[in-house]
Formats: sequence, C-alpha cells, structure tokens
Amino acid sequence: MTYASAAADGKSRTAVLTQGGRKTTVAPRQKVTLGRGVYVVAQICTYRVVLTAPGKNLTEQEKDMARWPSIDNGRWTLRWHVPDTGPDMSVVADNFAESPPSCSIGVASKGQYLASYRDLLVGDTVEIDGRRWQVASIDAGNMDVAIDSPDFAPGRVRLRELGGA
Repeated sequence: MTYASAAADGKSRTAVLTQGGRKTTVAPRQKVTLGRGVYVVAQICTYRVVLTAPGKNLTEQEKDMARWPSIDNGRWTLRWHVPDTGPDMSVVADNFAESPPSCSIGVASKGQYLASYRDLLVGDTVEIDGRRWQVASIDAGNMDVAIDSPDFAPGRVRLRELGGA
C-alpha cells in the first residue's frame, strides 16, 4: 500500500492510499486491510498515514507521535524530498544513489540551513536537534520512473539515535 495524497476541510482529514492500481480513501480510526493484516488509521499527515494494530491504545500512540522526531523500532525514517518537520526545524533527505547506497540530509530552521550532510553512507553519523544519529540503512528506491508510476519508490534513509551530541 502506498500513500498517494491527503486532504483536509477544517473538520476532518482523509488520505488516498493505492495498492495494485486500486485507490482507497481512508480517515482516522478507519480499519484498513494490508496484505492479510487489518490495521487502524492512527494518524494522517500531509506526507504519510500511520497505521496501528487493532486494539492498540490509540491515545497512548498519539502521545508518542506528538514527540519529534517520530521513531519506529528505534529508527527515524526520512523519505526523499518529504520534510520531517519538528518544533523548530525541518529535515529533508535527497540525492539518493544506489552504488554505493548514499544520500544527503539537509537540516533547516526558519528558512536558514543549520546543517548539510552530503554523500552519507551507512555507518556515518550526523547531528540533528542536539542529538547524534547513525545512518542505519539507505534504500535508493526506484526513482528512474515517473513519480505516478506504480513502479516508483522514493528513497529512504533510516537513522538510529546514538544520544546527545
């Protein structure tokens, strides 16, 4: 299942997810089937939909999601050209390459660049928001096709927190 778009009218928020060429519009707390599993839409952002297992206490998960950055299984995932915006800064990953897997990460605050990390490789470390992060994995995706192609896959970099800078 792939995130396609989101919309809001001031009272509610929806997102369009695609799977196998089929589009599905979802709303918060709605059940969604993904493969053989059933999940609940926990959150819809302008750039992602967060799914959780049914029966999970959504209130507790929503508290976790309020923290920035949003970390899943000890990893912070940045996606190609999608800013991960925190209280005072925005972090963007770009310039993905396959061989060797590499990418760049830019950190900005109020329109000013704070840091630019170029040609990062797995194992490199960066400092973001006063914390050290190690590049845990880089997936260059499949961006040599049209962005609306079902074969398109954005590049992703996963960071693992090491602690204070």
